[in-house]
Amino acid sequence: MLTYVYSAAFAVVAFAILYMIVEHRKLMAMSEGTQQMSEVALKIRSGSTTFLKTIYPRIAAAALVLAVLIAISVNPMSGIFFIIGLILTTVSVVVGLSISTYANVRTTAKAYENRNEPENIATAHTVSATLQGSKICGIIVEASVILGLVVILVIMGEDSFIRPAGSINAPITAALTGYGLGWSVVAMFCRVAGGIFTKAADIGADLIGKVFMHFKEDDPRNPAVLADLTGDNVSDVASNEADLGESFAATPITCIIAATTVFATLPIASMYSAIAFVLILAIGGLLSAILGLHCASRVKATKKPSRQLNLSMYIAMAGTLLTSAVASYCLFANKELPDTFKLGWATPLVCSLCGILAGPLIGLIAQYFTDSEGKWAKRVAKDAKIGSAICVSTAMGAGLISVFWEVAVVVVFAGISLAVGGPYGNAVMALGMLAFVAQPIGVDAFGPISDNAGGIAENSGLSPEDEKKTRTITDKDDAAGNTTAAIGKGYAIGSAAAVVMSMISSYAMSYGATTVNLLNAKVLLSIVAGGGLVWLFCGLLQKYTGMAAAEMAEEVKKQLLRKEVLDGTVEPDALACIKIGTENALRKMIAPVAIPIIATLGFGFILGPDSLCGALIGVAANGICLAIFFSNFGGLADNAKKRFEAAMEDVIEGMEGYDFAHDAATVGDTIGDWCKDVVAVCIDIFMKIMATTATMLAPMFLQYSIF
Repeated sequence: MLTYVYSAAFAVVAFAILYMIVEHRKLMAMSEGTQQMSEVALKIRSGSTTFLKTIYPRIAAAALVLAVLIAISVNPMSGIFFIIGLILTTVSVVVGLSISTYANVRTTAKAYENRNEPENIATAHTVSATLQGSKICGIIVEASVILGLVVILVIMGEDSFIRPAGSINAPITAALTGYGLGWSVVAMFCRVAGGIFTKAADIGADLIGKVFMHFKEDDPRNPAVLADLTGDNVSDVASNEADLGESFAATPITCIIAATTVFATLPIASMYSAIAFVLILAIGGLLSAILGLHCASRVKATKKPSRQLNLSMYIAMAGTLLTSAVASYCLFANKELPDTFKLGWATPLVCSLCGILAGPLIGLIAQYFTDSEGKWAKRVAKDAKIGSAICVSTAMGAGLISVFWEVAVVVVFAGISLAVGGPYGNAVMALGMLAFVAQPIGVDAFGPISDNAGGIAENSGLSPEDEKKTRTITDKDDAAGNTTAAIGKGYAIGSAAAVVMSMISSYAMSYGATTVNLLNAKVLLSIVAGGGLVWLFCGLLQKYTGMAAAEMAEEVKKQLLRKEVLDGTVEPDALACIKIGTENALRKMIAPVAIPIIATLGFGFILGPDSLCGALIGVAANGICLAIFFSNFGGLADNAKKRFEAAMEDVIEGMEGYDFAHDAATVGDTIGDWCKDVVAVCIDIFMKIMATTATMLAPMFLQYSIF
């Protein structure tokens, strides 16, 4: 049976690759607009490529060391599969970054070509052009994860699912965790380095360009603008791909590990059905996401781009649910099932439904608290006229409140899946949330591509009238992208919460534990220490980003104090800003990646596997809440500033008062920048690196721990 499923998976991946090739050709056949548009896009593309070429030798060196250590300490195959995960992540990142830097200028060109058309026609063509590129960014990630997963399962063979006599784990556990760790390490490097780079540019550009000089958005005299546009691709496209790809990779891995334990005492056919279900749900989700993104990218006259983006989500959800229903009945209806399957064959269906519903619901909660048209953004924008302290305080309050509601969704749906399906059901719930991950990655990439398109329009020397018309169209595109970005971040953090909870269960099973005594002194202290570790991690990221932003701001200020740059007669030195961002990213990215790995080894080898389990619980409890808070606080501060800029007459009258309030809103945005785009998005990877490393090395911790 598994052979047929493997063949189907390879066929679906092949179809996805063929589809991407066809759509890529359509994208490249589109016009790049004017000569100046092409030149600006080339600078952004060059900066993005330079960034990757600079950081990847460091990533490769660190990965090689880790691969050797894994091969020696675990087994050689795990080291090889770690490298496979790293290579596939790299392919996804490089392809996605390349696509976004070609799609941005084509989006600008499409808006420029349709600037005199009715609003609904111009918007539809621009959305279609943006999606033409962004959907490839999502599909390449999910297809890569599935390809690597199936290759490993084929190499390891069906016997690897069975635990040898006297062994705690099935051989497949070490193989799959090695593969997942490859995705995790690259994701962490990309998130930390990309986040520091882009936020240094963004904060430096805003603090000096907007607050100090009172420039408009993306003013061509601001030398940090091109670095900021480059950072959008580096952080919001490439890093997000690695992040969500790493989350998706963790879910089938956790499901398969749970299946090898939960179904260990049942007939082998039942275990094979549980593993087959995981793969079928993943490939069904990929096909559903492709269908949804394809339908959304077709040109339809509309004034609301969000409708097309939402359409892709509804189609992806429906297709994934249908896949789950058919697979659940066909694979489990006539099989002997574990006692934890309370609803019989329908158990996997209900658990995956929990995930399918939880992801979008978490995204909608994030949207409610951060949407630029929502009540919270309007309130923060109005508070800006009092000053930055009140503006930031209101945004922080909203972020804190949002934590409860998103955590409640995760807890309720995870609780249902645990109640009806046990550890396997909980893992399936996480897989259901991410089975169509190509769709949220695709619509999330929509935002930075749209943002780049507006920046290109403003830096391409268009006449004031043409620039205004073109920018109006791209801004409508970007507004929809801001909403999808908020949903995407909520989706990433919510899915990480579900994944980490299921991974903690898998870790406990991987060293034979059924319960952990939380009142044990070592375990209790480890819970507290694990929580403190997350705060240390967040503090270091904030410190590094602040240092990089300060250096960037000084460079921007120095250049803008030159009269010829300020007058626009001399082009600013954007490469100097890109260099500052890249060098800071290189210097600061190693320590944050090392912390979760060193901490896992420390807890495991010194205090033992139970204490490490406690540390993972502390990390998860603190990390999930902090990630949600930082994401929604930062997203609200950002969108409140956008709301302020888009409707200043509704906020405060008088240009003098506007400048003061606009400065306050911008300060709030710059504080929120490092929160949402550096810290929040790195915490979930931090949690998963610890859980993955713990699961891989659990037998060693059990055997060699000191205390």
